[in-house]
Amino acid sequence: MAGHQHTSHRSAGLRAAAIGLLSIALLGSSSLAAHADDLGTQETAKQNQIAANAVTIQKNQTALDQAASALKASQDALSAAQTDLSAKQQAVVTAKAEDTKMATNLAAAEQTLADRQADLVARQADLATAQDAVTKGLAAIAAQRDQIGLVAQTTAQQNTTLVALAMLLNGGFNTASVNNQVQWTTMVFTANEAAMNQLQTAQVQLQSAQDAAQQAQDAAQKAQDAATAAEADVATQKAATAQHLVVTKQAQADATAAAQTVAAKVTANQQAQTDAAAALKQSQDEQAQYEADLASIQQQIQAEIEREKAAAAAGQGTPDQSAPSTGTFFQRPVPGPVTATFGWRKPPIPGASSYHQGVDFASPCGTPILASAAGTVTYAGWNGSLGNYVAINHGMIDGNYWSTGYGHQKQVAVHVGQTVSRGQVVGYEGTTGVSTGCHVHYNVFKNGVLINGLPLVS
Repeated sequence: MAGHQHTSHRSAGLRAAAIGLLSIALLGSSSLAAHADDLGTQETAKQNQIAANAVTIQKNQTALDQAASALKASQDALSAAQTDLSAKQQAVVTAKAEDTKMATNLAAAEQTLADRQADLVARQADLATAQDAVTKGLAAIAAQRDQIGLVAQTTAQQNTTLVALAMLLNGGFNTASVNNQVQWTTMVFTANEAAMNQLQTAQVQLQSAQDAAQQAQDAAQKAQDAATAAEADVATQKAATAQHLVVTKQAQADATAAAQTVAAKVTANQQAQTDAAAALKQSQDEQAQYEADLASIQQQIQAEIEREKAAAAAGQGTPDQSAPSTGTFFQRPVPGPVTATFGWRKPPIPGASSYHQGVDFASPCGTPILASAAGTVTYAGWNGSLGNYVAINHGMIDGNYWSTGYGHQKQVAVHVGQTVSRGQVVGYEGTTGVSTGCHVHYNVFKNGVLINGLPLVS
């Protein structure tokens, strides 16, 4: 593959054509020839400036593209960070609401704990009362049992029924005595029955007191368990509330820091893009000025060509030549294939022009380069992006002025002012200047205007 950079609207061949046309003494003026040489030098220098600046423009464009890409990436990152921050901030709002809810629940849990503790105190008081009642009941039963035992003992000792029977048997019976004995016996049995009733009542009361005491004890245990559970719940909720808010606030702080970092990067990338855009603008402005300068120089060259035409028309210039009667109009410079045509194309290397102002022929390095037609060498040497370059002025052929140029030579084989014939070796194929491989960049100028030379050699 072969390619090269050539950025001006007129190549060095135009300068060569003008110099050649003006320096062969068609007008017979040494000052005019000197002026043409000066214009050619200016044109070459300006073309070199344009070629070098084109590379600078490409570098600045690349820097701008990279800055824009970095800015886009940082802006996307900032958007993501801001979204994350918004989510974290919302999480904090939610957490604070949850914290308020937790605080309410915590207050309720603390109130429940206070209620459970108060209930526990009451149940413990009830238990103490019930236990006191049991103690008193036990004492009452013991006293009642003692009373019953005393009655039983008295009854046994004073067995009035047997005394009354003994009185009847002994004949000591009388109505008053019997009445007294019966009354005594009735009193004894009545007292005994009352004691039993009291005993039963005491036992019932004792059982009730014991049941109440058991219930109070159970209630107290439940109250204790509830108080313990409430206390544990309060502790858990306190810890959860504190931890929840701490974690959420930390997340918000992290998100804020991340957003600030990315925002700073966006600012830096925006500045980098601004700087790159400014550098690109400056190089583009310089390029526009260079091209304007080149156009001015080329207008002067064209004016010289027109004056030469006028001189020729007046019979003062070189006589017109005829095109070859057979074969092609011009000799093909090398036998290799065409690798780049004249006109718009995709640049083969960064910084190269998208408009190719010549035709590329590829052959192995060192292949001889042949003159397209007879003429005079007007340029032989280094010519910026075209590397080693030879320009030949062919004079007037069929009523038009023609010149050709041969770029990227490995070695130049002719010198300025030398007369060459059609097919003569003028140099050897190479890859000097801005090039990607061995080839010849071929320029053709018709009346000082660069044209597509391929149809003339095919």
